[in-house]
Amino acid sequence: MEQKKLNLAVIGVGGRGKETLGGALSENVIAICDTDEAALTRAMNRCRPEARRYTDYRALLDELHGQLDAVIICTPDHTHFPIAMKAMDYGIHVYCEKPLAHTIEEVREMTRKAAEKDLITSMGNQMHVSPNYRRVVEIVQSGGIGEIQEVHLWCGKGWGGTSVRPDREDPVPANLHWDLWLGDAPKRPYVSKIYHPSNWRRWWDFGSGTLGDMGCHYMDLVFWALDLKTPDSVRAWGPDLAQQTEMAPLGLKVEWTFTYKNRPLKVYWYDGEIQPQILETYGLTKWPGGVFFVGSEGALQADYTKRVMAPVEKFRDYKEPEPWIPASPGHFADFFNGIRTHTPPPCNFAYTGPLTETILMGVEAYRNP
Repeated sequence: MEQKKLNLAVIGVGGRGKETLGGALSENVIAICDTDEAALTRAMNRCRPEARRYTDYRALLDELHGQLDAVIICTPDHTHFPIAMKAMDYGIHVYCEKPLAHTIEEVREMTRKAAEKDLITSMGNQMHVSPNYRRVVEIVQSGGIGEIQEVHLWCGKGWGGTSVRPDREDPVPANLHWDLWLGDAPKRPYVSKIYHPSNWRRWWDFGSGTLGDMGCHYMDLVFWALDLKTPDSVRAWGPDLAQQTEMAPLGLKVEWTFTYKNRPLKVYWYDGEIQPQILETYGLTKWPGGVFFVGSEGALQADYTKRVMAPVEKFRDYKEPEPWIPASPGHFADFFNGIRTHTPPPCNFAYTGPLTETILMGVEAYRNP
């Protein structure tokens, strides 16, 4: 018998939201919302004609909460928290893109609310479903490279800069509801292409730079493979803070210290202009982004789709363990199946909450040393 489709609302349908909407269309999307009406119009062309369109998420949730099974949030980071909390207050299941929220306190409150309401939740860590991540976890957990001694993560992106706020104001496009886009963030004039539609990630009031954008994807593999929780301490290095009052830096290094198997374990992050050098000592070429596990018997470099063990000659004949982590039906399928069976999907807030907090601790360690 064909199962009944879930009633969904997708909030944020421009930019990354275009792909997120695509993942939701296997179910019954009854409403979409965006502060940019041009993005709404493009998205409506992909939805059923009867789907309702909104520019204010509050009106959507107030009017449709009794009909909704879940809401999917793909808006700028600074608006994740108010949307998710309002939805959960109505008892609606929530999928939210990474990072879960803009601050550590917001993440903790979202995680607490989800548990209190017994809701099915998921964060947009799409790479968690990758077969390669599963095989890496199995290699690490089976002791393929011995006892893990340290881990390095990096991303070549540079969501940052040194700009101050522009001292001009441009006319707000007729299709954009600027006050709704700002939400609870400090008010500021609209300036063409400086914040909307995508450069908001560079600005502290709206995003968290490269670490906030990409950290959850790479740290996910480390948390999963090593079963990590909250770090014991965090340190960060980057450009002079006096130059970064408004924007994230173009290069950042973070060091987290975790307790792992009753001993300290250091995990390092590098982005933009700051990149790791350790791979060269193993004769490896650094990929544009990835994770490097250093063990007592060797090392393992991995990204979303590939992996290599080092020293290469030592592991040339290495036989990987028989796979034991089942394949995923898909990131959205995990969430939708979780709602139908009331079973938490792999990236539920109980797991991704501490993961996101760890990433945002790195941001705070830089901004408030």
